[in-house]
Amino acid sequence: MKQEQEQDASVSSTSGANEKPAKAKPEKNLYEPYITPPVLYHALRWFAIVVFAVIARVRLNGIENVPTEGPFIIAANHLSWTDIPLIPLNFTRKVIYMAKEEYFSSKLAWLVRFLGAFPVKRGEADRQALRAAEEQLKKGNILVIFPEGTRSRTRTIAKAHPGMGMIALRSGVPVVPVAISGSERILKSFRPRVTISYGEPMILTPKGNKITREDIDEATEQVMRKIASMLPPKYRGVYSEETEAIRE
Repeated sequence: MKQEQEQDASVSSTSGANEKPAKAKPEKNLYEPYITPPVLYHALRWFAIVVFAVIARVRLNGIENVPTEGPFIIAANHLSWTDIPLIPLNFTRKVIYMAKEEYFSSKLAWLVRFLGAFPVKRGEADRQALRAAEEQLKKGNILVIFPEGTRSRTRTIAKAHPGMGMIALRSGVPVVPVAISGSERILKSFRPRVTISYGEPMILTPKGNKITREDIDEATEQVMRKIASMLPPKYRGVYSEETEAIRE
């Protein structure tokens, strides 16, 4: 009996040694946006166009200012989650989003990935996100950025983070300022009026041969002032006085 147990133990030990360890699943590179199949993307885009036509009265201003080819940045104020699909809804090309890191650990993580977003850490210099953004622009894509970093709780523009200005200066691509108003009332009132204004593309350049922090801050402020100028006064927030000074 003892001999049989020793033989069983020997066989078990041998088979265990021959077993190959299970391969670990490769981790997803969240900084490489998911490529949605074009047919599926445009089917969903047209579905969304119909849905928003039913639940809101969307008015577009200056849509002709949006380039039809080449890489560029869309920089917009942010009032509601509906801004995310609404702003590029009438583009024929798919866009890439910079989205706050928290979205990628939420219940909506699959949707955020599906829409073609990559994460950015707020409140710090996220070099990996900056590299990912520049890489997407080098590939000729459209990059959507909400410089405020999150939705405005006061429904007015908050102070912008400098990331957008840095990316624009380093990449040299045009920035299309976009002002959206009324989206905060979607699903809260019956067919609210939403206005989306697309400004003329802005080419931002540093003052000298090297990009300085002053250049980055000024580039960011320049875009935000333009966005504020395209909004009704009650939405302008921290850029109200600067916008009025420009108008005068």
